[in-house]
Amino acid sequence: MRPTALLFVLIQVLCGAATAADTADDVLQQAIQAYRSALDQAQRDRRLESFARAETLFTQVISDQRSQTPDQPPSADLYFNQGNAALGAEHLGAAILAYRRALAIAPNHRRARQNLEFARTLLPDWVPVPDTDAISFGSFFDWMQTIQVRQWNGIAAVVFVLVMVLAAVYLRTDKTVARNLAVVFLIVWIGVLAKTWMLRSDATERAAVVLLPEVTARSADSINAPATFREPLPGGVEVTIIDDRDDWVRVQLSDGREAWLPASAIDLVAS
Repeated sequence: MRPTALLFVLIQVLCGAATAADTADDVLQQAIQAYRSALDQAQRDRRLESFARAETLFTQVISDQRSQTPDQPPSADLYFNQGNAALGAEHLGAAILAYRRALAIAPNHRRARQNLEFARTLLPDWVPVPDTDAISFGSFFDWMQTIQVRQWNGIAAVVFVLVMVLAAVYLRTDKTVARNLAVVFLIVWIGVLAKTWMLRSDATERAAVVLLPEVTARSADSINAPATFREPLPGGVEVTIIDDRDDWVRVQLSDGREAWLPASAIDLVAS
């Protein structure tokens, strides 16, 4: 690893958003304290131990929030903090997974994207990584990316009501302005529906990350099948699940190559 670069990305830990429950707030504060303690540790073993403890505590906070508010995902900052702690503990797979989850909630989370790109450089050179996402075209488009599916549904409903109101005004008054506005908002409504459909399609894509330190990729769903690659896949490899069979999943790497992995070796980005 590169200690200087690693320290640079790790000191970006945020305080995170505490939950309303006192217990969850205490756990969050413990996680933050463990992380800060790790940064101050000069001895490697103790530093790794403190980072691992911080990772466990951040994971507990996320789990508690998901159980308390199942309809609302944890904040992207919490996943970002979890990823930083995992990266400090040298759990590369867990770190990349956490950064991916942070970006799934907030696609324009720049620190999560920066740390994800750095974490990918720690993978072996032969491991393919996804292409860097397209450059943002401005704050308005960044804002649009943060809107969730349910919010797009609400926007579609509001725009549809506007279309109906303007259509009714046009039928009663025969005003051209009302007709033109109704057509404009109808086009907007169609666009919002298309955006909602695209988001739903993206949500169903089964992106995953290898969590085990290493796992042998097989040519078939059997422990006795030949290995697909000369070396095991290391933790942190990003894949897409394209098929599953019992305790095995067929995955596709970012360069298009396919292989079978034990289902227990990976975890979905869509948690």
